[in-house]
Amino acid sequence: MVKPAQISPFRFGVLETAAASWAELQGLLGSEAFQAFADVLPDGIIVIDAEDRVRCLNRAAERATGTERREIEGRSLERLLRQSSLDFEDFLAACDRGQAQGVLRGRTDGRSYLATRRLVICRDSEERLAVLLFRDAEALERPRRGGAEGRLPGQGGDPGTGEDLFLGGAMAELVARGVKAYGRRARILLLGESGVGKTAIARHLHLSAGGRSRPFVHVNCGSIPETLFESEMFGYERGAFTGALQTGKRGYIESAAGGTLFLDEIGEIPLVAQAKLLKFLEDGTIQPVGAAVGKRVETRIIAATNRDLEAMMAAGSFRRDLFYRISTFTIRIPSLRERADREGLLDLLLARVNAEPGTALVLSPECRAALLAHDYPGNVRELMNLLEHLAIVAEGPAMPADLPAGLSRPVPVAAAGEASLKAQVRAFEEAVIRDAVNRFGSKREAARHLGVDIATLVRKTKKDEGGQGFVEDAE
Repeated sequence: MVKPAQISPFRFGVLETAAASWAELQGLLGSEAFQAFADVLPDGIIVIDAEDRVRCLNRAAERATGTERREIEGRSLERLLRQSSLDFEDFLAACDRGQAQGVLRGRTDGRSYLATRRLVICRDSEERLAVLLFRDAEALERPRRGGAEGRLPGQGGDPGTGEDLFLGGAMAELVARGVKAYGRRARILLLGESGVGKTAIARHLHLSAGGRSRPFVHVNCGSIPETLFESEMFGYERGAFTGALQTGKRGYIESAAGGTLFLDEIGEIPLVAQAKLLKFLEDGTIQPVGAAVGKRVETRIIAATNRDLEAMMAAGSFRRDLFYRISTFTIRIPSLRERADREGLLDLLLARVNAEPGTALVLSPECRAALLAHDYPGNVRELMNLLEHLAIVAEGPAMPADLPAGLSRPVPVAAAGEASLKAQVRAFEEAVIRDAVNRFGSKREAARHLGVDIATLVRKTKKDEGGQGFVEDAE
């Protein structure tokens, strides 16, 4: 246990004279601009004054220590060390030995953080500040490993992929149970809206089972025409049909042998094709088109959908026996609007955007509030797209005016007696449709998400009664 007399960071440290007065430094630490800048950094930052009071704690430090800024800032360093989920003893011991760096370790999860400390002396007084910087050691190690798994945050890939997007809060325990089930070769069903991170979780499960060097075959079931389902999924022999490759072709299932077959959008598979997939799931054998005999294929199965399979089974459009074959263990992924950790996720994605060369996006408090208030029908993918949009258009700290038109836009409802019911209904439709078109990029996608056909939406956006249509004609 760290004793109070041992905790002061002013017994050690690399001295660096600040090019600022004490008054300037105090003003900087108390400014919203500095806090906003510190909050987008991936490193944890803790600033302590000469009286061992915590003067600054950024969001990365909040997450790592498991504390809240409002309960720590202005309080003693001893309080932080006592409440922190990180153990500072190894770090303080390294400081006592005169080392510039040390290690912080999680008390429960064993996670390691590489920490560095600096001691800053003001130019016009003897006042000083101690600055502690630390970063997850795993994040530092990823670039050395190389390959797809060594990619730094922000370097390509689906914005919804990345373990840090879902391995936190209430999701951590559920995903951990999924890892255990997948290790027992259980078939996993992932349920959740579009953009919540189903592919990210599927890849995490694959890697957890030692799949780094094994195939991960991602099949978008909704993109395979019913007439091609059998040849695409099971493959075919040479000469099996007109236009077939002379060499034949391996199907998705055989390509996943020894690894993971990820059946994304499984709810989109036509009923006839479901029966063919069910046979493989029952006996583990496939029979390529044109083949005289079947062959056995060993692969793990993960399925995912944003559809209500219970309702589909009740309607007879999804086989109940197929459902039982793919759902040994089910993970329901909450939508972004349901997640309690939205603020932390916003910070994580902001850091990912800022990892791109030449990007330094800072959110104003008003813009941050607008982003947190949005309901995100597009989930994590939509939030990432909004941040990338802000990185392009914002000049200085991003403001609400930099957000796309219609974001969190209040529905215009006329005061009682000022408009007819018809006019108010039209105003409501205008706001909803305009918001959907702006959000999804086209009328066709907006119509799909609103559950209406494209002709209906186009008709509502055309001029009526001699007035101007309220959404530009863009397919």
